[in-house]
Amino acid sequence: MKATATAPVELYCRNCGARIAGHYCAECGQETRIALPTARQFMREAMGRLLAFDSRLWRTLFALMFRPGALTRAYLAGRRRYYVRPARLFLAMSLILFAVLRFEVGTIGVGDGFVVMKDDTPRDPAATKPAPTAAAGSAAPAPASADASDGDYYIGLDQDMNLTVRGANTPFRAEIQARLTRFNRLSRQEKGERLGEGALRYGSYVIFALLPVFAGLQYLSYIGRGRRYPGRPRLYAEHLVYAAHLHTFWFTVAIFALVVPWQPVHIALAIWIVWYIARARRVVYGGRWLGSAVRAVFVVVTYFLAVTLGFVALLFASILLR
Repeated sequence: MKATATAPVELYCRNCGARIAGHYCAECGQETRIALPTARQFMREAMGRLLAFDSRLWRTLFALMFRPGALTRAYLAGRRRYYVRPARLFLAMSLILFAVLRFEVGTIGVGDGFVVMKDDTPRDPAATKPAPTAAAGSAAPAPASADASDGDYYIGLDQDMNLTVRGANTPFRAEIQARLTRFNRLSRQEKGERLGEGALRYGSYVIFALLPVFAGLQYLSYIGRGRRYPGRPRLYAEHLVYAAHLHTFWFTVAIFALVVPWQPVHIALAIWIVWYIARARRVVYGGRWLGSAVRAVFVVVTYFLAVTLGFVALLFASILLR
């Protein structure tokens, strides 16, 4: 009879020293079979878990995209073994999104300019008078970047991508004005590159800051009714899980839209997003459609304001933190 080589029976874990019984250590989770793998086993271990269609990653992505709310319900119910955790999934897809943005999106283009935020407080007519023309041979004055003397608040970009800020009466007003003036003296191409670089550099911070804001809005919109809907998420952490899954879905759709720049696909994705959000809220939170719609409007409107403030912060970070 041909003898076969077998690995020696291990009584203690080679990693943590705990006594073992079975294929995995009960303390640290390391496998108890420590024999060196064959070349085939090595390649299968290296590629299988990442690329196999039955891996946790692909199973998680399929559930995320085609089963709205299923990942959140499974995680809250304690079924977490076969799916990627929401925090890891959120982080991974956000990194992939910014990587795609860096390769797919070029210089920021701003049509005829836009106003980010404006207060319509009546201004002094004298303040609207044009500045006197510079004398011949003298240097033209630099465009005003920040002016705290005006009575209103205004933040905007004109058609030449010059940033104008009024009402910025802060302790660092002189330094802010100097940085804005330097930015406005750049060419339009340089300004676009500056804003694009800043958006990619600081955009992830804005996304991470907005995630708990969205979870907080969900928490506020569903305060009460715990007895009527016992399975509905009530703790803030539960709403945070839902927010992470929903944002990850948005990231994945955005990645697909950037990779496939075809308008019919974008229209289909927009319809899909609306249906997905409605279905995910129904699966996770339950309740009537009318109540869910009212809460959704509250969350969307308030969150849009938060996103606008985040965009303004991103704009200033791209210009001032340089």
